[in-house]
Amino acid sequence: MATATGSSDLAGSGAPPPGGGVQAAAAEEEEREVVRVRVKKCESFLPPEFRSFAVDPQITSLDVLQHILIRAFDLNGKKNFGISYLGRDRLGQEAYLSLLSDWDLSTAFATASKPYLQLRVDIRPTEDSPLLEDWDIISPKDVIGSDVLLAEKRSSLTAAALPFTQSILSQVGRTLSKVQQVLSWSYGEDVKPFKPPLSDAEFHTYMNHEGQLSRPEELRLRIYHGGVEPSLRKVVWRYLLNVYPDGLTGRERMDYMKRKSREYEQLKSEWAQRASPEDLEFIRSTVLKDVLRTDRAHPYYAGPEDGPHLRALHDLLTTYAVTHPQVSYCQGMSDLASPILAVMDHEGHAFVCFCGIMKRLAGNFHPDGRAMATKFAHLKLLLRHADPDFYQYLQEAGADDLFFCYRWLLLELKREFAFDDALRMLEVTWSSLPPDPPEHEEASPAGDVAAGSPLMPEVGSPQDPGKSLPPPHPLGLPPPQEFGQGNPFMLFLCLAILLEHRDHIMRNGLDYNELAMHFDRLVRKHHLGRVLRRAKALFADYLQSEVWDSEEGAEATAPL
Repeated sequence: MATATGSSDLAGSGAPPPGGGVQAAAAEEEEREVVRVRVKKCESFLPPEFRSFAVDPQITSLDVLQHILIRAFDLNGKKNFGISYLGRDRLGQEAYLSLLSDWDLSTAFATASKPYLQLRVDIRPTEDSPLLEDWDIISPKDVIGSDVLLAEKRSSLTAAALPFTQSILSQVGRTLSKVQQVLSWSYGEDVKPFKPPLSDAEFHTYMNHEGQLSRPEELRLRIYHGGVEPSLRKVVWRYLLNVYPDGLTGRERMDYMKRKSREYEQLKSEWAQRASPEDLEFIRSTVLKDVLRTDRAHPYYAGPEDGPHLRALHDLLTTYAVTHPQVSYCQGMSDLASPILAVMDHEGHAFVCFCGIMKRLAGNFHPDGRAMATKFAHLKLLLRHADPDFYQYLQEAGADDLFFCYRWLLLELKREFAFDDALRMLEVTWSSLPPDPPEHEEASPAGDVAAGSPLMPEVGSPQDPGKSLPPPHPLGLPPPQEFGQGNPFMLFLCLAILLEHRDHIMRNGLDYNELAMHFDRLVRKHHLGRVLRRAKALFADYLQSEVWDSEEGAEATAPL
């Protein structure tokens, strides 16, 4: 998250406040990476104005910087301005150099930020600035103060992705904008987005005196904003993966997991009775081949090939394949099970959780390919909706099939981030989905995907008959319960990654093969903070705009 604070207000950057050793170390690391910025605004014959603030260079893009400047100098409506930084030209002379891209900004941070980065904003009276032509400035209510400006808001998802003004504006104590209110799903509360991870003490506030989870939807909304503290994941993930039936007390949950663990051990002992020797040997060898190359760089799975954690991963995947013959085992399932086992650190518990996630994702591995074809079609539709120019470029490059995103959609982006970042990404994604617990304690972990989302009562319910609808977008998108086969937020994460690399791809004219190689080189290297913030802004705009069209989505996903 970019900081836009005075030098004495760095604590408002959105990072968790210092408290424990880990949090204090993280805060110290953040402070070391902060760059101070001093800006001079020049406009015609008016006296110059100056502002000072601080940013994190690792996550501040040119788009974010532009919005900080708009807010700092109250430039709403003044779209024609240029930004330059004080650096050295090719002759080594000090000069103001134009900031026209993220590459320029990275150079400025690297070469011109000691003791602070000096910027200049030149207000241009003519229509000669390309920087902000497609921007949609999302301002807080107390700044806009007019329905006219809101009516002029464009519905471009790309425009909503660029600002990330939720974080910037919340740091200076402003009222949440309309988009922020949708994103926060606050149920009337003034909840700031991008909270610190859910702690054990806060988690217990969602329980009643008998230890029953009393506010499941609100818990998911809270996790959507900040994730979960690592030490709490093995407890909370069971809720996110719909392991428990509704209404269990603390003691009943413990008994439930003990019973499910015993059931798992029984199933594990029945491999030979449930599969022929040939089928079992094929399953075991296929699973082992994948297990031996899944997350081996992570300490949990490092070591010899017969290590206990690798054996546990192999056995739970084999048990799933043998007990779910209609799905069996397919390459990639090990990637879905690996983080669950590493977090649960218990083979039986991990199996139950894996069954919970496969209840929703089994279709990804079906030989008819329908689920994956639908997800590809929806991502293609979303990209065309969000950024027609980029979509057209991919068309001309023969890459509009988006097949280079196959791994993203199959594994819901698990492999695109470093392991610990993937854990945060997964729990945030799961929290955007509706609770779908077993109907009763003995329910099998198989079933249909629930429709809807925790946010649907807030922003997805039908419009009041008397309420005027916004003008529809020329290209509709499927409603949330259909979009992305019921996981719309995952599509917006994919879109955010594409848009993060849009300028590089188009500027360098990457063809299909170069595009695929570019993203292959980025496996486990994407920046989680930037991707999440962009995806959440895109998702909020989609939910707010209600440009949902089941017929459009059905047409887009119809077989050719």
